Amino acid sequence: MGRRRVLAASLALCAAVAGCRGGGEDAVVTLGVGSTAEQRMLAALTVVALDRAGIRVEPRPDLGGTVGLRREGLRGNVELWWDYTGAAWALGMGEQAPPADTDESYQRVRRADEDRGLVWLEPTAANATLALYVRGDALPPEGSPRGMSWLAGVLSGGEAALCADRDFVRRDGGLDALAEAYAIGMDRLRVVAADEATAIRRVAAGSCFAGLATATSGEARAAGLVPVADELAIFPAFVVAPVARAAALARHPGLAGALQPLARVLDTRALGELNAEVARGRDPATLAEAFLEQALPEP
Repeated sequence: MGRRRVLAASLALCAAVAGCRGGGEDAVVTLGVGSTAEQRMLAALTVVALDRAGIRVEPRPDLGGTVGLRREGLRGNVELWWDYTGAAWALGMGEQAPPADTDESYQRVRRADEDRGLVWLEPTAANATLALYVRGDALPPEGSPRGMSWLAGVLSGGEAALCADRDFVRRDGGLDALAEAYAIGMDRLRVVAADEATAIRRVAAGSCFAGLATATSGEARAAGLVPVADELAIFPAFVVAPVARAAALARHPGLAGALQPLARVLDTRALGELNAEVARGRDPATLAEAFLEQALPEP
């Protein structure tokens, strides 16, 4: 078993127990890992990418979502983690109206965190924003419009149901903003309250025509669903990017550069497909090695 495979396998081991504890050596980067399958996939990619640069990683798993990861980072308990710009802006910082433009979203959080000693490293092209999914066989023929404008017309007909969580349906800037932008007839729209997992199952089963999930949802892709393009960019941006403590970057001068190649090959579709493989039961560590070997072959 190669050196990278040993380190990647250690990530899976850490995820199976309450946490990992190393010797606290300066040469080791402590990596905060959230509690979702996507966070475990991002962590696996990070372990392989950093090992290629000779940087050892100590994963600390199951730290929750944005709030938990940022709390541990600000306390110095972890030095590096993956976050989402819209979530960091709204949940981590308590700000309003996260922007839909990906660059604006990234620049806002980058500037806001500078005084906190947190550095947003080069972002990926992956945007884990919201998306409406439909069954592949429900799409119009190739060459026909397939974006949200098409879906709005279908939903406005009153027969096709939309599955979405209650918060999205009720809050300002949720369903109301989407309906206004795409001229969806709210008086005829059929809405079924459902969390993301239930929405995916109902769309796959045909009891809902469209369902709300994240644009990188592995479960939706594994169920054979496809995201509908948000042509007007109504949904807020959730750009996926690594965040590091400034002190960690000083201690590990090659850290930012080691993650740049990964950031440049990871987009929404690639992350979604990796997540789908995880949803099908594949090991994130194995997937990470295979993905990076294909996308960034070593000389």
